[in-house]
Amino acid sequence: MTRDLILWILADELRADALSCYGTPHPAIRTPNIDRLARSGVLFDNAYTASPVCVPARVSMATGLRPDQSGVWGNEAYVPDYPLERGILTFTEHLADAGWRTASFGKEHVPPAMHPWQADDHAGSDMRELLEGAEAESVVRTPGLGFVVAGTWPSDRPYPPEAITAGTIAAMRDAEGPLLVRASYLQPHTPVIVPEPWASKYAGLPFPTAPRQDPADSGFERRFAEINRGAAMSPEEFRRAQVAYFGAVAWLDEQVRVLMQAIEEISELGRVTILLTADHGAHLGEDGAYGKHTFAPASSRIPLIVSGHGTGQGGIRRSDLASNADVARTLLAAAGVPAPASIGGRDLFADPEPEYLISGIGYGAAGSRAFPNLAAGTGQGGSGWPQRVCVRTARYRLDLTARLDGAGTDSGSHDAFLADRVIDPWERSNLIGVDAYEEIAERLTSVAHETSEQATLPSDDAVFAQFSAPGGMECRPD
Repeated sequence: MTRDLILWILADELRADALSCYGTPHPAIRTPNIDRLARSGVLFDNAYTASPVCVPARVSMATGLRPDQSGVWGNEAYVPDYPLERGILTFTEHLADAGWRTASFGKEHVPPAMHPWQADDHAGSDMRELLEGAEAESVVRTPGLGFVVAGTWPSDRPYPPEAITAGTIAAMRDAEGPLLVRASYLQPHTPVIVPEPWASKYAGLPFPTAPRQDPADSGFERRFAEINRGAAMSPEEFRRAQVAYFGAVAWLDEQVRVLMQAIEEISELGRVTILLTADHGAHLGEDGAYGKHTFAPASSRIPLIVSGHGTGQGGIRRSDLASNADVARTLLAAAGVPAPASIGGRDLFADPEPEYLISGIGYGAAGSRAFPNLAAGTGQGGSGWPQRVCVRTARYRLDLTARLDGAGTDSGSHDAFLADRVIDPWERSNLIGVDAYEEIAERLTSVAHETSEQATLPSDDAVFAQFSAPGGMECRPD
């Protein structure tokens, strides 16, 4: 008797352009196993995150709800008593009710009140374990807040994230009925700490030795770069951070090979669906920034590949707008389980392309900080870190500050940014105030305002009382 399988491969801070099927910065940077997955299925070229930070992005994948719909706008939502404004059921809970077994291995990082999985094993996803185990002489830190951006794991010690692959394979082999299993890797999240041969795999490539010095023409992005101070990285540190990141992606690609081989060796499988995506991308020193947090392509664009049952002919590239918030309905459809109205997003293989994508980040309170776990990173002029709403169409991106220091904003404090991807694919030039773009700017600004006005948002007191001093937040670093 055969049994159905859905394998969801989730990587943290994985940029689309880190994969050779999307086009990498150097032809020697290859991800042959992920490329093979793309050739057997459908690759979405224009996929973006619902939020360029971990917790809200992961809530969106689990529920299909954007931050403005769920009330989860930032990593502050990971505190133990975060007040979810309403009961939120995940798509995996609906699958379990329909008779599917659900299991996750690796990183979770959603509000503690959410319980998406029947089995949830976090082994191999402890960031502190990697930080403490890295070879001291290999560590590279940013000059701003001192984030570790690169390091090498000792070759004589087991590499903890390999437990995620092992657990996933065991679950696939042992399941007695239909199974959704997620392999949720921390890699290539900062701190990028990997063992040899991956740590130096690309050491001989001619990576740039210095970042571009000027961020995109947005006050929000310039301020984020100022906090990072990535432009002060030495040429050697900047290069080593690139080497480490792409080495970690090569390690991830090897895990995909191992997982796919295991699937081929399980004879009793029936319908198999594999989905690979990321919660968001990451800056790698471009314009002085590390981490995510912005709506620039490096941070906001994600890979999204679906292979197997329900995807039709393989080797397809699609250019329609897609979001990782679409994971929920797409995988419910792959399982043959109807999606309830409470699940957002769309089924990528049945529902029409949206007119635009909406994403968001930040609470916009006076106590907000860019890095809440460090109580660090104020906004421009010492304000709280803003709430930003982004609206994307097939051609344009607009983002603006929708809330600042606990209040809504007007045009004078929007710090709006508009990009035309046709003439500016890296989205660096701000077209706000250019006559030819006035109409599209007004239309997308109206959408952003409407989104903010209708958004779900917990009270400032409920969220920020726990962030009064560095170290006051019981939250994993991000």
